[in-house]
Amino acid sequence: MVNIYLLYGEEKYDLHQKVEKIKKEFKKLEVGVNLFYITKENIEELENVCQEITFFGNEKLIIIKNTSLKFNIDYLKNLDEGTKVIVIEESVDKRLSAYKQLSKLAECIEFKHMNDKQIATYIVQTLKRYNKNIDYKIAEYMQSLCGEEKSNIINELQKLVIYLDDRKDIKKEDIDKVCSKTLNAKIFDVLEKIINKDTKNAITSLDELLKQKEPIIKIYIMLYKQIKQMYMIKVMKQRNEKDIATKLKIHPFVYKNLSISCEKYTIDELKNIMYAFDDYDEKTKIGEMDFEIGLRKIICNI
Repeated sequence: MVNIYLLYGEEKYDLHQKVEKIKKEFKKLEVGVNLFYITKENIEELENVCQEITFFGNEKLIIIKNTSLKFNIDYLKNLDEGTKVIVIEESVDKRLSAYKQLSKLAECIEFKHMNDKQIATYIVQTLKRYNKNIDYKIAEYMQSLCGEEKSNIINELQKLVIYLDDRKDIKKEDIDKVCSKTLNAKIFDVLEKIINKDTKNAITSLDELLKQKEPIIKIYIMLYKQIKQMYMIKVMKQRNEKDIATKLKIHPFVYKNLSISCEKYTIDELKNIMYAFDDYDEKTKIGEMDFEIGLRKIICNI
């Protein structure tokens, strides 16, 4: 019977579900009585928490979170039968001796994000359980807007089901009306307006992002990344390379749009845009250019 778990990875929803499932194995849990949370701030309490008897006898759950495995693994040896330990980390370095030592005691589970195809399939299957139909291509479109976080996908699916009410078939327009976009999708909207020479609305979209307290540096980095992807697609297409989206690790729907967009520019024009971003980066770092003014200037000149 497993009584120690090491849970880690980027997919927080599934990790949380696993923790809740383990908690349900206990008849009753009370914080500070038989449920203990250990972090790097109170790690010195771990030894006593492992050894002490609670009001519920030996039945005890200890959750050790985000310590980078910097604690004495020996404390977890010879635990009482009713004691369970969950070690939670953002990520782990499997080369470390602490991981190797813990992996001999614990069930180690990594929670990864689903890939693009898995998320699209998940969307189709989940909606089917609600007696709703969505074309796979529209599911791909939804995933491109909503990102890879499973909790976010679930929230958007719930909103969509409520919005549809008795209607069964889902259209692209429904996704646009109901689903909240990730920052990456919003940045792409800005880029699309820039490419279509709709400068006024591009600036308006930028202003909306700033009103939402999105950091200007993050907007710049993501916008630059998409311009660079356009450049790489353009170069690879000229070389007649295959499976470009896979090689560049770009979502199929995003690739399709970037591929169309890059045809509106020559390779030299895309290079010059990247040079403008590089100049912006350098001048803002040394204080020669205001962050917002500089980015607006680039948008107006692309």
